[in-house]
Amino acid sequence: MDETNIENLISEMAQKSKKTEEEIQKLIDAKTEKFSGLLTKEGAAFLVQKELGLRNEETQNAKVGELREGKKGVEVKGKIETIYPVKEFEKSGKKGKLQSFILSDDSGEVRVTLWNDQIDLYKVKQGDEITLTNAIASMYNEKKQLTLGFGGKVEITKRELTQKTKIGELKSGINNANLIGKIIRKFPCKEFESGERKGKVCSFQIGDESAIIRASAWNEKAELLETFNEGDTIKIENAYTKEGRFGVELHLGYSAQITNSEEQIATIKEIMKENISEKKMNQLIKGESAIIEGKISKVLQGKLAYLICEKCGKKATKTENGTLCENCGEINGKNNAVISATIEDDTAQVQLTLFGKTALEFMEKTPEELNKELDEKSTEDIISKLNEMLIGKEIKTYGYLKTNKFSGTNEFVAREILKQ
Repeated sequence: MDETNIENLISEMAQKSKKTEEEIQKLIDAKTEKFSGLLTKEGAAFLVQKELGLRNEETQNAKVGELREGKKGVEVKGKIETIYPVKEFEKSGKKGKLQSFILSDDSGEVRVTLWNDQIDLYKVKQGDEITLTNAIASMYNEKKQLTLGFGGKVEITKRELTQKTKIGELKSGINNANLIGKIIRKFPCKEFESGERKGKVCSFQIGDESAIIRASAWNEKAELLETFNEGDTIKIENAYTKEGRFGVELHLGYSAQITNSEEQIATIKEIMKENISEKKMNQLIKGESAIIEGKISKVLQGKLAYLICEKCGKKATKTENGTLCENCGEINGKNNAVISATIEDDTAQVQLTLFGKTALEFMEKTPEELNKELDEKSTEDIISKLNEMLIGKEIKTYGYLKTNKFSGTNEFVAREILKQ
């Protein structure tokens, strides 16, 4: 805005407020001085205009479809249709972050971008109805966008509770699925190339009392998923569904969000009871989850613990210079229990392998007790005692059959003990 336009604005404000132009000018000068040159004359004039309740009619209650590049001091009302994850960046040695969302009204939609402290200040969510004040309209990649000007703000006028969907109700073609469930099983992540782009996908099973579904987290969401463990209760927002090899599948793309949930839902035992069938050992199919029951005939020799990262749970490596995780770098590391045994029913026998909390439950030990025994005794002595305690014991567990990539033999990986 040039000097002539500012003078016209001052004249207009004087007329509407019944103040003199000199008084308006003093108010503008005071704003400029207060912010030590960080505020332009134009910005100071808009702030004074706002404080006097004399907003330009063209900027009040603007429709999204009527926005024009360069328009400042805009007030827009609408609903957040899609919200994208926070992105961090570094420019000229300074770190920053941004978050964008799509705002719509009955005339169209526009991308809105919040920067740095604005993100934590407003904490907007998908479905919020908001009012943007003192926004600036511009073009980015030939599309309109809004950012907050100096003194601009976001007012959340209406927030509806997120409508959660039961997993059993999911159908193909949903674009904003919101649900809470337990991670039943995580599969190894895969990296891929598509043209010149590289990507990553992590597949997993998530369940509630209504069903279990196959899900895939892509790229940034794959990295985030790796920080969660099997058995964790998580909240997923803004995912989408489509038909896949395993029926309806859930996909977590760029706009999806994954967070921990404190909500109490069915236990894994209850989820398994409703959704996984019990099978005889000669009926097991590789890769398929099932419940089996049988007697322990032998505890097998092998390591009873291995080193993992205490942050992300991945296998860690001990070196001369310390303990390293390929994801988290230098760490302290902690022991993760592991044990294998032979289990049999009246049809067949299979190798049973248990990890972490399930392994400790099988051995009837706490982490501290196992670590102490490993420091004081040989693994052979510990396993000998376990054989005395466990041979002939009946156990019921759920898990899945897989081929051990090192030994080439089939093993049933137990995820939870249902009866011991």
